Amino acid sequence: MSHKRFERPKPYLKRRKLFVIATEGNQTEKIYFELFKNDDFRKNVQVCVLSTREGESAPKHVLRRLRRHIHDAGVEEGDELWVVVDVDSWGEEALQELCHECNRSGFRVAVSNPCFELWLLLHQEHPSAPPTVKACKQDLTRLLGQYDKASYNVGTLAPYIPHAINHARRLDSDPDAPWPRTAVYRDWE
Repeated sequence: MSHKRFERPKPYLKRRKLFVIATEGNQTEKIYFELFKNDDFRKNVQVCVLSTREGESAPKHVLRRLRRHIHDAGVEEGDELWVVVDVDSWGEEALQELCHECNRSGFRVAVSNPCFELWLLLHQEHPSAPPTVKACKQDLTRLLGQYDKASYNVGTLAPYIPHAINHARRLDSDPDAPWPRTAVYRDWE
């Protein structure tokens, strides 16, 4: 009689879904998305943020960084691959090319118009008109007590993610426009 028949099967742990997020910014986006590495979120997902280094923030560089990560580290079926960029620094042609390449490759794109700070602001406010980059930063300073792209308290924004989604949806009055006010919310619904 074989002993194998009485061996217990090894426990199977399902791998958490991986989100790889290549960002235009160096710190602001990284601080925000790394929020999802804390205990409240990490039970369900893994997050890998590929932020800009050495000034390579143009959309083509962000896309190249994502592709390099896929080649070097690999991904599995079901993982989500994201490119996060702002409208404020790049022309229409560069953003259209980025979106075309991402669609062709199966990557998701989150464009913020004019900047990622708008997404942060939407956690606690719903501006009636799209603010400027300067207004976003001033309003964040007022709401958070202080705001610096490289250092802000993301924990104060976390409880308001559902508000940000609702505010972004209302601000994004034309979902078919090439550049919504912020597309960060679209896959969270």
